[in-house]
Amino acid sequence: MSRMTEEKDPKVEALAKVREASEAHAAAKAAETHAREAHQAAIVAALKLDLGPSVISTVSSYDRVNIDRIRKAAKLPPKRAATVQKIPKDE
Repeated sequence: MSRMTEEKDPKVEALAKVREASEAHAAAKAAETHAREAHQAAIVAALKLDLGPSVISTVSSYDRVNIDRIRKAAKLPPKRAATVQKIPKDE
């Protein structure tokens, strides 16, 4: 009596691998979104403690310009007044 081995259809296996990779990709994107939101919330909390974007950028993967954008999105005032003045137009 010979034992017959069933061969799996390569197309079915390929689709299963695509589905598995797609699910892993979706999970990674969700984890990235969660991590980004937590990172930005921590930045907002640090800004509320009067830490400036330059200081925060030393321990963050964001630079000070992006940290300032996060501050603006959170509707927080700048740490210091603007130092650049507008130049009046000639009349």
